[in-house]
Amino acid sequence: VVLFRKDFDENGPMVPGIEPKEALNRLRMQSEEYQIRERKFTSYNAGESLFGLPHQTYPELEKTKKEIELLDKLYNLYSKVKDTITKWKDITWMEISEEMEKMVEQIDIFARDCTKLPGQLKQWDAYKELKQEIDDMTEILPLVEALAKPSIRPRHWDEIIEMTKEQIPYDDETFTLKELLAAPLLQHKDDIEDITDSADKQLKLEKSLNGEIAAYWEEAELEVKPYKGVE
Repeated sequence: VVLFRKDFDENGPMVPGIEPKEALNRLRMQSEEYQIRERKFTSYNAGESLFGLPHQTYPELEKTKKEIELLDKLYNLYSKVKDTITKWKDITWMEISEEMEKMVEQIDIFARDCTKLPGQLKQWDAYKELKQEIDDMTEILPLVEALAKPSIRPRHWDEIIEMTKEQIPYDDETFTLKELLAAPLLQHKDDIEDITDSADKQLKLEKSLNGEIAAYWEEAELEVKPYKGVE
């Protein structure tokens, strides 16, 4: 137990300054090591009861268990969010409208789960990275939804490409969400919202004009008259 705890302190997931991905890998390895010792503890404890021996206590083992359980809550959510967003990025643009409602619902669930994590975890780099990714996706999804509307035409995409300085292959059949997210959308959030709002108004006006023109010509009568007396 002493050696295990020493290794946990020096090489475990709670070492300051390590990347969240590395901390997650370390947590998994240390959890496996802990489970080995927990099984031994349970076995020895049963033997002590059987032979009427005093039970040995291992405070550092209990401390490590609590810390692993605590970190497990953070990194379980961290892994779920990372895996989910990675899958979302492979969604093609043709499918995005169908998936949008589920995506918004899921990111809201992640946001609630994140706020419910114990307060002592909120100082960890993994928590900060996790919260930032959830917050960013919460802001990005409405932009994605707006860009997926029928009102968005090539001219609007060209405006966004020029603004973000990122080549977005919007007319490609294999265009995916990942390619859109490569552009700095949040840096230009207000301008993109202006473009999508304007596109909605343009489409509304276009439909209105087309309706009026169609209605006019449905009732219009063409009268043929001689031109300057020529029959």
